[in-house]
Amino acid sequence: MQFPGFNHNAIIPYLIAIAYFFLIVEICLVMHSFLYARRERKIKRPRYAPKAVIIAPHYGWDAQTEESVKILLSQDYAGEHEVFFVTNAVGGSDYDSSYSHLGRLAQEHSHVRALLAPNVIDNSLPRSQKVQNLITAISELPDDVEIIAFVDADVTVREDWLRLLVEPLQDPRIGATVGARFYYPHTLNLPSLVEAIWVNFQIGVQGDHRFTMVWGGSNAIRRELISDADVLRRWENATIEDHNLTHAVRDSKLKVHFVPECVVITHTANRTWRQVLEFTNRQMIMTYRMGFPAQWGLSLVGLLPKALIVFASILLLPFYINWPFKFNQVFVLLALLIPFIEIHIYRIFSRNLPKVLRDMDGFRDNIRMTSFATPISMFVAGLNAVYTVFQDKIIWGGVRYRILSATACQVLGRVPDATAEAEDNH
Repeated sequence: MQFPGFNHNAIIPYLIAIAYFFLIVEICLVMHSFLYARRERKIKRPRYAPKAVIIAPHYGWDAQTEESVKILLSQDYAGEHEVFFVTNAVGGSDYDSSYSHLGRLAQEHSHVRALLAPNVIDNSLPRSQKVQNLITAISELPDDVEIIAFVDADVTVREDWLRLLVEPLQDPRIGATVGARFYYPHTLNLPSLVEAIWVNFQIGVQGDHRFTMVWGGSNAIRRELISDADVLRRWENATIEDHNLTHAVRDSKLKVHFVPECVVITHTANRTWRQVLEFTNRQMIMTYRMGFPAQWGLSLVGLLPKALIVFASILLLPFYINWPFKFNQVFVLLALLIPFIEIHIYRIFSRNLPKVLRDMDGFRDNIRMTSFATPISMFVAGLNAVYTVFQDKIIWGGVRYRILSATACQVLGRVPDATAEAEDNH
């Protein structure tokens, strides 16, 4: 069967070749990260434990947050360290639901402080709430602090997380150390599985190359970077802090160093497609609008065409299945192999995650079930990249922002309660 004016027999081999080219690029990136992680784990560094502060911005509170905080407060770190929890005020006398819990922890632990940042909406501040929270915490740092570590409220760290992030910073060529986030879905809900793959596969391309970026949920810097790279000025009108830290490190001719053992866990439950698309679109919009075209382009050029070719092959399959064996049938079948290859790439990548994670009860079964969502997740990432070209607004923590540049945003105001409830707290 032929479509009028379209000779699919002639073009199919070239399309499949393009799909496999990008698949090979993907495999090379994953293997590069795989080998880097193996080398990095073998390195034994001298003891290095200067005074550090962990800054943990909070938004909301639940049972998982409480459990994660308990682990954060029991860090096995040889040097002196403090934990600054920070959340935001709401109106003149109210505050985020996390503040009372954080205040209780500050009373129970001598090395803990609970800080309350001004609300960006109520005070007409030109930056995101998370950035404001971090600026508030940094303004309270003791003079003798040498290391600042940042961690998100919704992640679970290991007890040696701080030590592992800090030790590489004794190398003056390293400007920031960074971990990564691993989503662990406790459900077979398809949107949740797709979101987990979307997040987790990014670990597979982290390494010692220049495309490694600072992620705000698990990273550490020397305090001097704040002044030397003018970080507070970069944050003054910014939407997000970690992309600006990445620019600060690169502008200082330093490296972002990935620490493979500092992969932190976010436990997830049932998610809706709306929540997943809001989250993934937001992440891609921030990447594109804040000056990381290579990372955005990899999703657009490397993932979307490959997914479209696979789906097109599925649609064309009925026109081939009853034919006598022909050469082009081989190409269609090769296209249909791509989803299975992607699934196995994800399973192989998971073998390089930290051992403490791989030893968790049910981990292998979780990876096996989640991996089947890999082809859909790759397609979603490609669609995110397309959507980003036409959108510069995001919703984050119940507030709408317009991203103007890496260092500038416009705070558009709170979203209606219904939208805020649907919005995730990542």
